[in-house]
Amino acid sequence: MPMPDLNFLYVLQALGEERSVSRAADRLGLTQPAVSHALGKLRTLFQDDLFVRAGPVMAPTPIGEQLIEGVDKVLALVQQEIWSARSFDAATTTRTFSVCLSDMGVIVLLPRLLAAVRERAPFATLKPIQVPSLELASALQDGAVDLAIGYLGKLGDNLHQQALFRRSLVGIIKGGTTRRKLRMSVETFIEKKHVVAGTLALTNQLLEKEMRLHGARLKVGVEVPYLLAVPSLVANSDFIAAVPDELAELFSRLADVDVFPLPIRLPDLIVQQFWHARYHSDAGHRWFRSLVAQTLRQE
Repeated sequence: MPMPDLNFLYVLQALGEERSVSRAADRLGLTQPAVSHALGKLRTLFQDDLFVRAGPVMAPTPIGEQLIEGVDKVLALVQQEIWSARSFDAATTTRTFSVCLSDMGVIVLLPRLLAAVRERAPFATLKPIQVPSLELASALQDGAVDLAIGYLGKLGDNLHQQALFRRSLVGIIKGGTTRRKLRMSVETFIEKKHVVAGTLALTNQLLEKEMRLHGARLKVGVEVPYLLAVPSLVANSDFIAAVPDELAELFSRLADVDVFPLPIRLPDLIVQQFWHARYHSDAGHRWFRSLVAQTLRQE
């Protein structure tokens, strides 16, 4: 059986709802003869009248009713899966947005992002994910992760990135140690042993580089896999740690530590969001990226 122009779906839908050739023509923006011609082709195709005169209206035959039911299902699917592909309604979406965050990001950034999503998209889900750095580019490409947020440097080709905010690095030390002056000499800083966390890999790299410029090496007192272990270890030892300033403020509330300015110069850390080019034009993805930027960017 030859396939007609798929516009016949809209003709059948309009005839089924309007029960009038003239009203169906008005609805479709066509002439009455054009709709009559389309109906004639459909009658020939299906070997059935499809619609017959019943008083003032055109009533569907049993085959016509069957076609109308099928057309409604097909056009609903087209609307949902095709024509809505470029549209997005935050107020009604049930989409899950996945974002790769370090444990520092989960502690500091996730509460703000979660509050923003709940306010703007109450039926959406925000899913934090941790992905090894070597696997992150492929996870973004495959769509396993919508966004990656952090101090991540260059992740790979076909990735977009947007700077969100800067964070200065400061030191933390056992409470009471520096309350009089809150200053530390370069020499003392070099001699101190540090608590380092895997999450703060970039901070550790910057420290090691600066130490080499001073002819020294970073002395590691203990290396921990969990960020939240850092303040407790510092509070109960002679070790120090270099951390982003926002994190230092949180640590000072969690444990008895003091915050001090670093006696060496370290560049600010730039927090960025990353996404793959495949999803750059996706309406929901664009909305989520915009929300992240609005929520986290510094004025």
